[in-house]
Amino acid sequence: MINGIEKRLFVAATSQNDGKTTCTLGFLDAYRNMSKSVGFIKPVGQRYVLVDGQTIDEDSVLVQQVCALRCPLKDMSPVAIERNFTRQFLDDPEGVTPRLISSIEASFAMAAKDNDLVVIEGTGHAGVGSVFDLSNARVAHMLKAKVVIVTLGGIGRPVDEIALNHNLFEKENVEVIGVVANKIQPDKLEQTRDYLTRAFARRGLALLGAIPYSPRLTWPTVGQVAKAIHATVLTGRQCLSNKIADVVVGAMTAHNVIKFIKDKALLVVPGDRDDVVLAAATTDLLRHDIDLSGIILTGGMQLAPQTRELIMRTHIPVLVVDMPTYETTAILHDITVKILESDAEKIQLATSLVRQYVDLDKLWRLLS
Repeated sequence: MINGIEKRLFVAATSQNDGKTTCTLGFLDAYRNMSKSVGFIKPVGQRYVLVDGQTIDEDSVLVQQVCALRCPLKDMSPVAIERNFTRQFLDDPEGVTPRLISSIEASFAMAAKDNDLVVIEGTGHAGVGSVFDLSNARVAHMLKAKVVIVTLGGIGRPVDEIALNHNLFEKENVEVIGVVANKIQPDKLEQTRDYLTRAFARRGLALLGAIPYSPRLTWPTVGQVAKAIHATVLTGRQCLSNKIADVVVGAMTAHNVIKFIKDKALLVVPGDRDDVVLAAATTDLLRHDIDLSGIILTGGMQLAPQTRELIMRTHIPVLVVDMPTYETTAILHDITVKILESDAEKIQLATSLVRQYVDLDKLWRLLS
């Protein structure tokens, strides 16, 4: 601490799924080795789980599990936006706002206690939360934090979006100290870094990092897919942690499907296509370079008893849904993949990307 005041880093983003949680994990991991101790808080969370009867933001649970911070979990997630929260607020804003602010300030005091740095994770872009008077910009001002904004790779769009967010933070008298560009196509990394450095410099902002796109961080597990599509697990429950790198729709003859089966693929196929299922399972068994992640049987149709018996003897998890194939694949396309506390490989990858591609020393100096 400097004069008894810890550094305060607010991690914002231009939109959802830009990589805010990835960067947060990376900052916490790196700065635990550069300072005596770090704390974490997500003042306002929108995706929550129940923990011991309390609504806790998912990212707070993840950080607590991964980083083993001593702060009570509830203080790492003081406000979780439950169903009908906004309506309840608008019915009595004058009564609700002071309670929310008081809760955040009390929890922040706990998160900051005896720490050299507190990483504060925002929720989406600078304006998220404005409907109940707790926009990211206002919360950052309230906690006297400096801001890093995470945005997606590219040139035109991220610069435009950063400009909008930067203006809102400035309106709240919050200092934005830099930008991290994430999910940049690897073959365009150097070019993108060069142009973004120049573009942000014109706004007085430093490009602190340019992180290449890593497909592995976007791979869902079969278990996450099963939850998203409300599937019944027919077999292979012990393999629901299998990661999915590709989705193959079995809307063709069996010998053609085999051409598209790749390692870590998920096969989506009508439940009465025994031929396709058997072809895929055989490919998995005979080819050592291919492990089929799972099979989804659609349309509420059942495999023939003999096929079902054979497939249940394999390691392949099989899910069953009543939805048709097209609707199922459409949902799969829109699944938001979150890093789970049980996914050590993704956590290690996320933190290593931040260490390698973000100027952590410069960011630390800017926080002073």
